[in-house]
Amino acid sequence: MIVSALDSKSNALGLGRRRKLPSVRIATRYAFAYDPHVLLTQLFLNPQTKMLRSGWRALAFASVLYLPQWLLSDHSETEPAPVGTAFPVNGGIIFSYALMVFWVGLVSWLCLHFLERLKLAALGFSLHRGWWRDALLGFGLSSGMILLIVALQAIGGGTRISLPPDWWQNGALNASGLWLTTRSLLAALLLLLLAGALEELMYRGYAFQTLLRSFPAAPALLFFSLLFGLGHWNNPSRTVFSTANTILAGIWLSVAYLKTRSLWFPTMLHVGWNWTMGAVFGLPVSGLRIPEHPLLTSTSTAPLWLTGGGYGCEGGAAATVVLLLAILLIWRARWLQVAPEIAAVWSPAPAAEPPIGLQLNRD
Repeated sequence: MIVSALDSKSNALGLGRRRKLPSVRIATRYAFAYDPHVLLTQLFLNPQTKMLRSGWRALAFASVLYLPQWLLSDHSETEPAPVGTAFPVNGGIIFSYALMVFWVGLVSWLCLHFLERLKLAALGFSLHRGWWRDALLGFGLSSGMILLIVALQAIGGGTRISLPPDWWQNGALNASGLWLTTRSLLAALLLLLLAGALEELMYRGYAFQTLLRSFPAAPALLFFSLLFGLGHWNNPSRTVFSTANTILAGIWLSVAYLKTRSLWFPTMLHVGWNWTMGAVFGLPVSGLRIPEHPLLTSTSTAPLWLTGGGYGCEGGAAATVVLLLAILLIWRARWLQVAPEIAAVWSPAPAAEPPIGLQLNRD
């Protein structure tokens, strides 16, 4: 009854009549036509340089780089290392890292030579003018950053520093313990130097740089900083906040590379950060104790939001503040310059890659 009443009212108002709508014709001005050979060529090759597109170059680098690991691994999931794990610092580990650095350098040279016709010096690890200055500035700046972070943690009540019993016992110096600590500090420095060079070659090296030759810096910077953070996901005591801080550290190191186009500066920032945190203060380095016999003993307790707890400084808010300040400082620093030899590699500025042509033709 309600339905029939509504029908009669709509008919009276003229709403129930069906009107024939005028047909609309859309005239297409373009037709899509393509040559499969041309399309595939443009998909892989830059039509301006006739070289492989940068994305494919980065993918080729990663594929060759990780091929030995993929072939030799058992493909099982990696469990996070136990909390409080002491990372071994011995000749075998140091040799393994040296071998990995050599392998990444070799793959980088192959890609530079065969994919871009560039010399190995373009990678940024050559003894260019002022390389030692970049190295010393990097090590000194990051060491100072750790000093500031530890001071903030101490003010917040989460870090207390003491002399370790390895070389200070009952108010007296233990000479044999001091010699053991000294050797431990030097071995850790060598290991962390190789580890820093390895990570910089992987995350700020060829793959990152080849994308910079075709795209704006921001996408490459954010992508590789994200990979850098996720690369530490299986470390002991990691949290979402520690991962976010590690991504922030990746941005810090990427900005350091962009200011100098040299890997010496970010690598020594990386080394000074890890060595001062682990070997000098005895704090966890990304959840690992490096080395077993540090110069000092420091606590990393509550408030954990400030200190990072078992993950170390990189998991706390004190590091967040200092990293943000360091990024701003480095980005605005006029005392950081690109060496003339490296500037020649990046001059003229690389042109953006043209998009893949869809070959639209008029009707």
